[in-house]
Parts: sequence; C-alpha cells; structure tokens
Amino acid sequence: MKYKLNIPRDVDVNEDDTLVLNLPKGFKFSHDVLEVCHTRGYDTMRELRDDVKSWVVPCNCKDCI
Repeated sequence: MKYKLNIPRDVDVNEDDTLVLNLPKGFKFSHDVLEVCHTRGYDTMRELRDDVKSWVVPCNCKDCI
C-alpha cells in the first residue's frame, strides 16, 4: 500500500504559515526509529512533498490497526 498525498485532507496551515502533514491511519514516517511518528511540520510544500516520496511507509502500530 502506498500513501498518496491528499492536501485538503492531510495538510494544515498554521498561523505562522508552516505546514503540518497529518498522515492518515495506516501510514508513518520511516526515519523516526525510536517512536512512531504520524505528524510532521514543514516550512515549504516542496519539503513536504519530498518527505512524502522518501519517508512515508505503511504503519501497523496499535493506533493504526
């Protein structure tokens, strides 16, 4: 299963214009080895899209299943 970015559903814009990616159930960031991470902040949409391509993987933690 591969994650497909859905900006209206998954991305929030904070008051300071930073972007927050909230992954849906079943996905996590793979570069967080010590803990499961489903949310991450970004300064630009390009950074966010690059992370989605490189670091989002399926998740089977207790919150996702």
